[in-house]
Amino acid sequence: MDSTTMLTAWEAWQLPLLPDWTGQGLARQGLWALVLGGAVSWLTPRAWPLGLRLALLALVLLWVALPGALSVSHWLGLAFKAPSLSSAALGLVALVLALRPSQRHTLGLAAPAAQPLWRYLRWLGVGLGWLLLLDLLALLPTSLYAWGFGTPALALVLLVLWLLAWRFAALPAAQPTLLLAAALLLLFVLTRWPSGNLWDALLDPWLWLVCNGWLVRHLYRKWRT
Repeated sequence: MDSTTMLTAWEAWQLPLLPDWTGQGLARQGLWALVLGGAVSWLTPRAWPLGLRLALLALVLLWVALPGALSVSHWLGLAFKAPSLSSAALGLVALVLALRPSQRHTLGLAAPAAQPLWRYLRWLGVGLGWLLLLDLLALLPTSLYAWGFGTPALALVLLVLWLLAWRFAALPAAQPTLLLAAALLLLFVLTRWPSGNLWDALLDPWLWLVCNGWLVRHLYRKWRT
């Protein structure tokens, strides 16, 4: 195989796979429904009756489902595009934890044994967000965001997931989180939601700000102690 053939194969490997226009619209509405539904369920006081909380959740989901400019997802999409698959997954988890509190430990999201894995994930989110910000400011030697459209980025993320599984799979409380992460990557491979770029599927600006807020709180607590 000569160098020209190898270069052509590499370029073909790098070709981006994008979701179709209809799929992008459905993804934007569905992802915003999960994020907003999870936020409402998590922020609603637990002292409120379950029926009232469900009614409020139904109103928010109905607002998202309205067509065209009547939908809140339309305006959020204009301002922020679509949330990441990670944010939607966290919204789904928040829905389950808020509406079925007995499942909290079953999901392994609040058990102490799962905390080291979540710390790793938050650190990864903080680091990826800062690298993407540097890329946006053209301070990196290559375009990291453009790399997210290709297969090598997916291979790298799968390697990171495998390393996390190797480190934490023995902890029963961490296994649901690992399965959720694997399902998220599989959904991206099958649909390329929300934009065809892997980094958009893993992280969005709001989720990155939340991760940075956790980092600031973590460092403040360490400084206090």
